[in-house]
Amino acid sequence: MAGDNSSAALRLAASLAGSERALLLVERFGTARIEAASCPAGDRLANLVGSLTAPTLETLAARIDHGGSIFAFTLNGGRGSILLPGIEIATLPERSREQLQLLAAAIAESLDERATFDYADYLSEGLTIYRFPAGEPEIEFINPSAARRIGSTPEQVLAEPRALFGDRENRKLAFELLAILREENRSAIQREVRALDGSTYWVQLQPLPLPDRDGAARLLLISSDITPVRAGEERESILTSCIDVAADAIAVYRLEREGAERPTLVYGNRAFHALVSSHAERDGTAIRTDDGKGLFDSYLPLASDHNPVQCETSILLEDGKTKLPVEIHARRLRSTIGDHDFIAFSLHDLSARIATERERRMLAHAVDESLDFFAIGDFIPPSRGGSHILYMNAAFAHLVGYATEELIGRSSGVLISPNNTPQILKTLTESIEHRKVVSLELMMRAKDGRDIWCEFVAQPIVDDSEEGGYWLTVGREITLRKQAMGQIALLTWVLDEIDSRVTIFEPAKGDRFAVSYENAASAERGRYHFLDLVRSGGIVGKLVEDRKFAESPLRTMVADTDGTRVTEIEIRALFDGAGRLTAVITMERDIAPAAAGPDGHPSAVRLALVTAGMQNMIHAPSPEARLRALSLTLREGFGASLAVERNPDGEASRLTFEPQHQRATLRYFSGEPKRALVTWSASLGESELTALRLALETFLGAVEIAR
Repeated sequence: MAGDNSSAALRLAASLAGSERALLLVERFGTARIEAASCPAGDRLANLVGSLTAPTLETLAARIDHGGSIFAFTLNGGRGSILLPGIEIATLPERSREQLQLLAAAIAESLDERATFDYADYLSEGLTIYRFPAGEPEIEFINPSAARRIGSTPEQVLAEPRALFGDRENRKLAFELLAILREENRSAIQREVRALDGSTYWVQLQPLPLPDRDGAARLLLISSDITPVRAGEERESILTSCIDVAADAIAVYRLEREGAERPTLVYGNRAFHALVSSHAERDGTAIRTDDGKGLFDSYLPLASDHNPVQCETSILLEDGKTKLPVEIHARRLRSTIGDHDFIAFSLHDLSARIATERERRMLAHAVDESLDFFAIGDFIPPSRGGSHILYMNAAFAHLVGYATEELIGRSSGVLISPNNTPQILKTLTESIEHRKVVSLELMMRAKDGRDIWCEFVAQPIVDDSEEGGYWLTVGREITLRKQAMGQIALLTWVLDEIDSRVTIFEPAKGDRFAVSYENAASAERGRYHFLDLVRSGGIVGKLVEDRKFAESPLRTMVADTDGTRVTEIEIRALFDGAGRLTAVITMERDIAPAAAGPDGHPSAVRLALVTAGMQNMIHAPSPEARLRALSLTLREGFGASLAVERNPDGEASRLTFEPQHQRATLRYFSGEPKRALVTWSASLGESELTALRLALETFLGAVEIAR
């Protein structure tokens, strides 16, 4: 790093630390030395540059200052650090420490012959290089912080380097900075600067010299925004006057960081002095809480700059018995200069309203967190554009999709859907117009255009205010209920129109079931095969005992006692989260006409064999028993043969039914992937094919359940 650049970086480091002194220490090849220094003229450290050496950086730093702050960095050929003599690292603001670490890294890069201002983009201080070609000021370099203050970006400034100096005062300031450097004046100045948009702000400026380039004078300007500081000074007297007439007792104390000295009163307003006027010690340190402890002893250790104290307690008045409920605010104010801090105390009298305030907070919290919606509107009638929304809780805002601030002050009519019936709209308008209680179900219009069904009650609350009262509305959404009612009505109509017999049974006492719903076809038939199957046990008995049977419907066939009709019944069981059976849904349909023929119903013997075979497959104790039951059912009921082999493809369980080729293929898992080929030679009618397929599906279902 060139000498000027080292000096500029160290001045920046000293500025960040709030000091005037900074040293650059570098250790190479086993020797540490002072590379550069920034300090006032005549300071002894300035004469040590290049002359004071030591075996290590630590030894060198200790010889200069035992209490200084060190910001270390590494080099390709060694290591180094920035030393701030007389500055404790704990007293530095966190932001300054972060920027000093970035500066140390930047110096390391510069010492390794990298770009001097690589670190500039990360600093909150503004860095600007001014140059003066042909006697006129221009911008050669500017970091983002400095560009942001004038309302621009580095790229925009460098594209038009003279734009900032179009303002006469800014141009005048540039020449003033150049004159300061030529006079070898290193003191910082405070000036007002005008941004590109015409606004102004205050900055503290530290000009540093740079070598001339191409015959143009140059300077590096370090700027810090002090607009808040200037504004703070202006506001200080105003705030002091306001605080002095405040009803709360407010005081500020000075606290020494070291030692056990009592806090020293720095400021107290009139209310504070009135509170402590009767105490022997009028600095407030004699105030005690209702448990007898000193106010400062109780709350001073709890207050910090990161964790202010805010709580309610009671203090004892001068008689030592009367308790005054107060709200305490205490915050520790960290001082960046000196060895002391401050603590600000505020005591607010709660005696007149503490009970009412607590009740109000509880009620407001309950309303805000309620799942029902609450809204308050004024008494302006619809004929005059009302009622206007004054308050709405979070549930209401979420329901209609608006942010609260979007609706406050607007007419509640924006939330009423035009799709309501004219009669509902008329009733609503007349009730509000005449301040009558409203209780309705109506559609509200959400922000996204959706219609939402709600039920609500609007109650007029009359009071003695100038407005005369307000409307209190409480309600809830019933869109799902409305939709469910419509869907149930539609589903009931559809079920009544189909030919299949649909019945829903609910468990009753013991092993009995009661009919809770049946469609028109089921009611017309008047007979429930499911109840017959329950009484006989078998498949249905297994169904209601084992929850695994709810994963897919169970299908079986039954025949009328006269043998003239065959019915296919599909049964599904429903269980709750605890595994208890809650309902059984059955669907019955006749699968064959009553007349005999090739497509007629299967014989009673064949039906009995198929039904018994399916029950044996479901209840079989082993895979071999299930396979035997299937083989017997196929052979005796349909004259079909069964051949089983290993399935090398390992395909998932499925049935391939090919009646046109008089064959079917079963792929399933029973210890290993298997494939079963079913063939038959006799011509089977539609009902026989249905029964055959049902038997094969039952076998696959039993295999899956067993797994």
